[in-house]
Amino acid sequence: MVLLKTFGDTRVDLQLNDQLRRETELHNERVNKNREILKRLIDCVLFLGKQELSFRGHDESAESRNRGNYVELLSFLAESNTDLHYHLSTNKVFTGTSGKIQNDLIYAIAEVFGEEIKMEIKKAPFVAVMVDETTDVGNVAQLSVVLRYVTDTGVKERFVRFEDVTSGKRADDIAALIFRFLEEYECSLDKVVAQCYDGAAVMASGLNGVQAKVKERAPMALFIHCYAHRLNLVLTQGASKLKECKLLLYLLNVIFI
Repeated sequence: MVLLKTFGDTRVDLQLNDQLRRETELHNERVNKNREILKRLIDCVLFLGKQELSFRGHDESAESRNRGNYVELLSFLAESNTDLHYHLSTNKVFTGTSGKIQNDLIYAIAEVFGEEIKMEIKKAPFVAVMVDETTDVGNVAQLSVVLRYVTDTGVKERFVRFEDVTSGKRADDIAALIFRFLEEYECSLDKVVAQCYDGAAVMASGLNGVQAKVKERAPMALFIHCYAHRLNLVLTQGASKLKECKLLLYLLNVIFI
């Protein structure tokens, strides 16, 4: 009796299910497009990072003739990618070109790389630590930390990060930073078999230098003087013994420094 009464009528539940299905399909399509857009943003970050190019421009406004490498690279890719072009020209909420988004992508990629380094270090039987410090144009003392180890695929040399040590250049401070990095990357001190620095007393001294501080907790970590710095010392000391070289360097200092 109920079927006869509803014969020929449209079922509301079927309509709702069909509408829900269409909305779900549209949502999934938008999600897939957004993922493709995000992949292009990540590709730009990886490319600029690999080529060691700067990201930001002095003027990233729409009227600028040069909006920086990141935005310009995205615009270049958009010329041959209709979805990316449509996204950049129509999306008012998220375009992916702001400075904050650039930094967020860099940090996210760095975190992924960091996890990969942790996995490699866990499998590596031995690890060497290489540290060097230099002062940049902003008069900030930057400490670079590199971990070197061997995996099944060969020797790996991974740059970890830069650290501002302007307010802490003592041996204790730098040694504490090294231990913190090793702990952060889950590297047991038993694995550390070498440490490489320049010849500065604060780094190389066997009594109170960084190498001595590290050896207190990692006794197998042999100190190796940086070969590049050794060559620099040879050239410096050799040139200082030659009158012609001393005169040339003096003139260069007067002219350019």
